[in-house]
Amino acid sequence: MGRQGAATATSLTLCLMWLCCQCHSLPICEGVEDETPLHLLSTKTGYFNAHKDGSHWEKYTEAVHGCSAKQVWLLARHGTRFPTANDMGHLVKLLPPLSQRIRDNHRHDRGCLKEHDVSQLTDWFPPFELRDREQLQEMGHEEMASIGTHWREFLPDLFNVDFDPSLFKIDFTVKNRTEQSAYHFLRGMFGEDTVGNIELPKAYSPNFILRFYKACPRWLREVYKNNETTYKERWLFTETEHFKKMVHAVSARLGFMHPLSTDEMVAMYDECRYEAAWWPQRKSAWCSAFSHYDFEVMEYHQDLKYYYEDSFGHPLNPKTACQTLNDIRKLFQLTVQKDGEVKPRGVFYFAHDKTVFKVMASLGLFRPPQHLRHDNFEDMRNRVWRTSFISPFSANLAFVLYKCESEYKVALFFQGEPVPVGEVCQGTVCAWEELQHWLKENHLSCDLNALCMLKDEL
Repeated sequence: MGRQGAATATSLTLCLMWLCCQCHSLPICEGVEDETPLHLLSTKTGYFNAHKDGSHWEKYTEAVHGCSAKQVWLLARHGTRFPTANDMGHLVKLLPPLSQRIRDNHRHDRGCLKEHDVSQLTDWFPPFELRDREQLQEMGHEEMASIGTHWREFLPDLFNVDFDPSLFKIDFTVKNRTEQSAYHFLRGMFGEDTVGNIELPKAYSPNFILRFYKACPRWLREVYKNNETTYKERWLFTETEHFKKMVHAVSARLGFMHPLSTDEMVAMYDECRYEAAWWPQRKSAWCSAFSHYDFEVMEYHQDLKYYYEDSFGHPLNPKTACQTLNDIRKLFQLTVQKDGEVKPRGVFYFAHDKTVFKVMASLGLFRPPQHLRHDNFEDMRNRVWRTSFISPFSANLAFVLYKCESEYKVALFFQGEPVPVGEVCQGTVCAWEELQHWLKENHLSCDLNALCMLKDEL
């Protein structure tokens, strides 16, 4: 079939979809789920809705029986936030007029939306102001507090103490949302009465532990700003039948006689994700036209961006995190050498999804058996590398050093659950010597100056 024939077939399919929607019958209208899959919203997934793998607790418990925790190194992405200024501009430009068009379609008996969804969209106005840009939203406060509470309760011998700056190292980036995350984490760990008296350190830049990629001109040039390679697979995915089918279905459910643009689709999806993260107990009307399949397609569209921009899709990504991995090695190595009173007991870092992605790639965590590509969506629907799972809001990664009679062991926790580091050892808990050897072999020779041609953050 030629291009003209394919276009005619697509138009006919869309028209048939519209006819079905007009009478709210099969197949399009019934393809929409009553509930948004809150755990599948890519990097805007709320922490409390995020997937957590609790399958390794039994092996972990056996491995650390009789051991005592000595030290924790934790890296967390900031909590649920408001959009950036650029995203706000995009949403404010596209969504209000789109909501009016959807309302008009409904009045002409086109589309699948229910009355309460249409009423939400009528005269819709963004639930944020410019002053909110990039700040933590209230749900982000609670996410971070819950993580602080979790670690205090999980390791009471370490953290059921009064706050002492010599016992805890806190660091965050120059972005307000990471400082706010640190504050609420400490609120959860030490309580409302104490946190107000804690003097947080001053953020600095460049920060080669928490925002190394910003000070890496080579990464900025070869990866972040390289449209021809980094974002190629994502663009090609928008040309596939999977993506086009999703666009046609969503457009028809909203009563449109033509497919909406990719920009309009992304704007609706983004507002849906933000509102789902902020208010998980109520369904956003912007989610209403997406089926479970549509959410999977949009999630994969996001995954193709982050996989190549921040993870295994480019060999430079994991290399840039070498200073962060060396920070773990130096911290635990000093504690093992002293074999006495441990200071600090906890190192708590607060950064961004790009930091977490790269550190996980450096550790080989969630490495897929094949690269994500525009043409293997079906094969990858049960993939282990999934942004919804590995970088929701407040995603966190923690190493815990244990003293076990005459030896030291290390366990890795992701989202508070023990996970194996398959590239280091076979179990869920590694001997310190195994992790130390692996870190030395892979990251001891870290030279960011040679790797990146370092300069101050932009």
